Amino acid sequence: MVESADIKDRYSLQAWLKDKPREWAVWIAARAAARLLPVWWDWTLASEIARERDLTALPVLRSLLISSVAGKMPTEDIRLATAAAAAAAADADAAAADAASAAATAAAAAA
Repeated sequence: MVESADIKDRYSLQAWLKDKPREWAVWIAARAAARLLPVWWDWTLASEIARERDLTALPVLRSLLISSVAGKMPTEDIRLATAAAAAAAADADAAAADAASAAATAAAAAA
C-alpha cells in the first residue's frame, strides 16, 4: 500500500488512489486545474494570440467549476454529456486507427 507521503509522480499517485473513492481523484484533478487557472488567466489577458482567437479565461473557469461539482453530484445532463464525450472519443480513436492502418497499407504498397 502506498502512503500519501510516498507520492512522487503520477504512477505513485495512481497507486495511492487505487483504493480511494473516485471523488478523491476528481478533487485532486480539480485542485490541480485550479492552481493553473491564474496562469491561463494572465496569458489570455496579455497574449495577442489569445485576443486574435477570442480566447478568454471564463470558459476554462466555467469548465473547472462544472467538473468540480459534477464529480460530486452529477446531473442527468452531465451524465449524458459524459456518455456523448466518451462515444466521440471512442469514434476518434477508431478513426485514427483506421487512418494509421490505411497509411501503413499505402506505404507497403508503394514500397
